[in-house]
Amino acid sequence: MPDTATTSFDGIEFLRGGGLVAGRIARHDWSAHPLGPPARWPPELKTVLSIMLGSRFAMCVGWGPDLLLFYNDPYMQVLGAKEPSALGEPIREVWSELWEDIRPLAETAMAGTATWVEDMYLRMRRHGFAEDTWWTFTYTPVRDPDGRVVAMLNVTHETTRRVLTEQRLADENNRLARMFELSPAFMALLSGPGHRFEFANSSYLRVVGDRDVIGRTVAEALPDATAQGWVDVLDRVYASGVPFVAQGAVFREQAEPDGPVTERQLDFVYQPVHAADGSVDGIFVTGMDVTARALSEARLQALNQDLERQVAEHAQERSLTWQVTPDMLGVLNGDGVLEKTNPAWERALGWTSTELATHPVRDLVHPDDMPAAMEARTRLHAGEPMLGFECRLRTRGGDYRTLSWVASPEGGKFYCSARDVTELNADARALADSQALLRSLFETSHQLQGRCALDGTLEDANRTALDAIGRELEDVVGLPMWETPWFAETPGMGERMREAFARARDGQVVREEITVRLPAGQRTFDLSLRPLYDASGRISAVVPEALDITDRRATEEALRQSQKLEAMGQLTGGVAHDFNNLLTPIMAALELADDPDARPERRARTLAVARQSAERAAMLVQRLLAFARRQPLQAVAVDIGLLVDGIAELLRSSFDPRIRIVVERGSTPLRAHADGNQLEMALLNLGVNARDAMPDGGTLTLSARGETLESGHDAALPAGAYVVIAVADTGRGMDEATRRRAVEPFFTTKGLGKGTGLGLSMVHGLASQLGGELRIDSLPGRGTTMELWLPATAA
Repeated sequence: MPDTATTSFDGIEFLRGGGLVAGRIARHDWSAHPLGPPARWPPELKTVLSIMLGSRFAMCVGWGPDLLLFYNDPYMQVLGAKEPSALGEPIREVWSELWEDIRPLAETAMAGTATWVEDMYLRMRRHGFAEDTWWTFTYTPVRDPDGRVVAMLNVTHETTRRVLTEQRLADENNRLARMFELSPAFMALLSGPGHRFEFANSSYLRVVGDRDVIGRTVAEALPDATAQGWVDVLDRVYASGVPFVAQGAVFREQAEPDGPVTERQLDFVYQPVHAADGSVDGIFVTGMDVTARALSEARLQALNQDLERQVAEHAQERSLTWQVTPDMLGVLNGDGVLEKTNPAWERALGWTSTELATHPVRDLVHPDDMPAAMEARTRLHAGEPMLGFECRLRTRGGDYRTLSWVASPEGGKFYCSARDVTELNADARALADSQALLRSLFETSHQLQGRCALDGTLEDANRTALDAIGRELEDVVGLPMWETPWFAETPGMGERMREAFARARDGQVVREEITVRLPAGQRTFDLSLRPLYDASGRISAVVPEALDITDRRATEEALRQSQKLEAMGQLTGGVAHDFNNLLTPIMAALELADDPDARPERRARTLAVARQSAERAAMLVQRLLAFARRQPLQAVAVDIGLLVDGIAELLRSSFDPRIRIVVERGSTPLRAHADGNQLEMALLNLGVNARDAMPDGGTLTLSARGETLESGHDAALPAGAYVVIAVADTGRGMDEATRRRAVEPFFTTKGLGKGTGLGLSMVHGLASQLGGELRIDSLPGRGTTMELWLPATAA
């Protein structure tokens, strides 16, 4: 741009030919500026300004440590409204909104290293408002004669328009690729004379045996196609620019050199793609695999020679597939009239071929779809194929069906295929509705529910679970389940949940009762972790579920306390009754002892009864102490055979003769680690219970045997040798509810005053203290077997 005529460059000749900016520099008042008047500026600055001002590229200079800005005429458009006040000002102030983005580049240049960036994004305010821009520029150090960097030279070019254009083209290409992928027809795009694959949809890959073709030439990727001459056909289409159309062409697909050969019959088009200058720069391949049609034709020809003749006569217009295919095939003329249609149109829409050939197809298009249909028609007339376009057409009955179209222009007409996707779209909407319903059920459940990935990461949680911790979903998604607020505030719970999750991930259904600390306080939950399987049967996720049972547990605890009070009442009544019966003969003996006239034999008999009562009282106290586990055990090696024999004799002498006592034991000596007195009392208790279960008589069997438990065989007992003493009766037996409660303290099925409910509890406690176990096997009407398992000992 020429200098203005009124500007004088005396003494500042380096500004001559520098355009408008040079004139502004010459006229600017530099008296208060750090650089002073231009005539006294450093030679390096004058030189670089002379070069820059004469350039037609947008350039600027940042001079000195403050990077004072100087620029040429093309750079004025870069500054916009910031010009001319930017002249001589620090770059960090002129471009304050960009400074943090460009400062590292400027500092690198001022350190002596040139920088270059391409298509850098910068958000500018050069016209009073923020705008998105892209730039390609370089920062070059400017040195003085001593090699010190005194400035940086910036050459810049705005690439905003090109970047936005490329982005729009990329979006359009992606959209087109998605449409190709959804098409029922196979499609591929080949570029250059070597026919290199740029794109191939899944239908095409199925036709060629799912081979990797992208980026490779047809000759490289499909040697079987080359051998069959299809590359020669591509060469002719590329050279001539004339499309090639094939119907029922045979392609023998062989994915591996020694692999099986699959013969396919294809209808397809090689459509040349023209560059802007009219030359051919690629070929678009599209078609349908009609192998099934060919097989159907062969079968029907064998069955009906007459039909074969008719098909041969009309092969150029209609094949059998034209008649029977569910796809709607047709030929559109330039006015949009369906000149030819197959019967599928009448089956889908109710219109005959004659009726469809009378009016343009646009007369049937739904009014809301008309703009999109007209746009598609325009593209077709421009020579572009139409892929996956959907619109609604009116049926003879007045309703509308949604059709998905594929069409290709050829010779002034448009060959099209349409498929009725009404039900498919409805199914898609139904699936979306079903998923929404499941989500609603998930969110409104009273259970705490979630879903975790296989690495333990929380992926989802319902509203109930989130409300329990007072958080939102985004606060917890992505955290390992065991580190979420549901478990993190409870000591030791995180590691416990990590182990439980590992079991669920391995296919187990984990169920545990846990108590955790939450914002609402301490709560108890019935927690389950279960694996979630996908359609292939593989575990795809783990589902945690929890039910708050805090209130239920509180109610159960209150019930247990009530039952304890009831049991204490039973104990009090039983013990009071027993002691009253025991004290009566003792008091009678004391009264007799106070009578000097009592006969000696009567006194002796009464004292004997009193002594027996006192011994029974002592035994009752022993039972109470044993129940409370206060009585010390004196465990030694006990000969179980002798003990069983002695107990049997005692029971025979004291029980009703209607009860038969049987002893079963082998000849091998059995010794157990036990307290002989306490064990004898326990067996007497079991014997008395067996007797009471047989009021009309029966058989009481005492037996002893040895058992050896292997490691892991029994969860209740450790591995080792045991002596098993069994007391079995043929009495009434117990139902399952009674059997489960049989060893509970104070529980008895006898009437008030007939028992304290401590007998079996004492036996159970004795077995536990000795490292053994009491087992009960009973059925109503089948009798009861009590087994006392005790650790065996050699001596």
